[in-house]
Amino acid sequence: MIYTQEVAAEVLSIVDTTLLSEKEALKKRLSRMKLDYKVRASVHAYVFETEKRKNVIDFIISKCLKGKRIDELDPLLRNLLRVGVYEMHFKGVHPALATDSIVRIVKRRFGEKMASLANAVLRRAEHVNLEGEIAKLDEIRKLALEHFHPEWFVKLAIDLLGREEAVKLMIANNEKQTVYIRVNELKASIESVRRYLENHGVELAETPLPEVFKVVSYERAPASLDWHAEGKFVIQDLASCLVAHVLEPEPGEKILDLASAPGLKASHVAMLMENEGKIIAVDNSEDRLRRMKAKMKELGVRNVECVLADGTKFYAGDVDRVLVDPPCSSTGSFRNYPCVKWRFDERKYRETIKVQRKMIENAFRNLREGGILVYSTCSITFDENEENVLFASRFFKVEEVKPIVGVRGIRRFRGKDFPFWDKVVRTFPHLHDCVGFFISKLKKV
Repeated sequence: MIYTQEVAAEVLSIVDTTLLSEKEALKKRLSRMKLDYKVRASVHAYVFETEKRKNVIDFIISKCLKGKRIDELDPLLRNLLRVGVYEMHFKGVHPALATDSIVRIVKRRFGEKMASLANAVLRRAEHVNLEGEIAKLDEIRKLALEHFHPEWFVKLAIDLLGREEAVKLMIANNEKQTVYIRVNELKASIESVRRYLENHGVELAETPLPEVFKVVSYERAPASLDWHAEGKFVIQDLASCLVAHVLEPEPGEKILDLASAPGLKASHVAMLMENEGKIIAVDNSEDRLRRMKAKMKELGVRNVECVLADGTKFYAGDVDRVLVDPPCSSTGSFRNYPCVKWRFDERKYRETIKVQRKMIENAFRNLREGGILVYSTCSITFDENEENVLFASRFFKVEEVKPIVGVRGIRRFRGKDFPFWDKVVRTFPHLHDCVGFFISKLKKV
């Protein structure tokens, strides 16, 4: 018998002990199993819903552990307890049933002693008055647990947007991610893809971008349909699709993408260029580039040259446009990747900003006079966005991005002013139902 709880806990343990996302961990674990699609869907839901609430679930477990800390537990045992608490406090499973299922698994995997521990913890967890316990806390910690976000993010969001908007953002981050479809016009027309999807039970809504549709509902996941496998459409977020339009590539131009893999933006740029000209797609991961090359072939992209190199140093020279969509904190992608919330590291964050700035400087070196840099991130932080554009404005002219989707930037944050707030664009999950993105456009003069 296959226990959904057990497989979900195994996936959560992979997320805990590696840098893999939920989706990657699910793929790694489930690829070895022959599971009915309904069981797969159930495991998927357990993983995402448990990971989304990890801080409050750990808060409950920590109150029920006697003489131990949760991080001292074996990763699988820890995540089995998390799944049990998720079931009884958030899924509506009767506590006795949730406890019994988990204890059976723990006994089989760890023996009688750990089964007794699991039983004791889950029986105590059943009686935790979560609302009452949260009410005792200070405002920031209370909001963090009520809305399943780390405290540092609560403070950031309030300083960035104000309390009311910050709460709306956190609520939106906990909602199911919205699926967007971008038609690949290198292989199919917009109308033919629309008809195909509607004929296969996918209800669509238009967006401000003509080749991008929002998926309202579906009978079968669009990513599992034949035309997706054939490269006639891709699953790509609306905000991500906006980036290529801001770049405004022309057929015949020479374009440099300094952090390209997995290549969805590069393939979109190639489509807008009608496969004419050249895109130099740089990435520092051989594995990501290998997968990107396969994706380009699937999508019918012929003008992309994949290069294994460091995007902070690579030199092509005299290019017309550069796209820098660098590694970032991914604070705009919490609804897609809940695990990102719990992985924030201040040291790594500061190092990432240094990398972002080096890529901006390298873009300047590579651009011809009058060339365009589009700098974008899937982050909502001020440091990675407005402050980096302020840094870039020392040697670039900040151009206006038309707000086809989104709102203007942040004028002031924690005592820092940003004079170009009305030239950049931001998207937010609670305002635009897409990933939180920042997009700017800079000209070499």
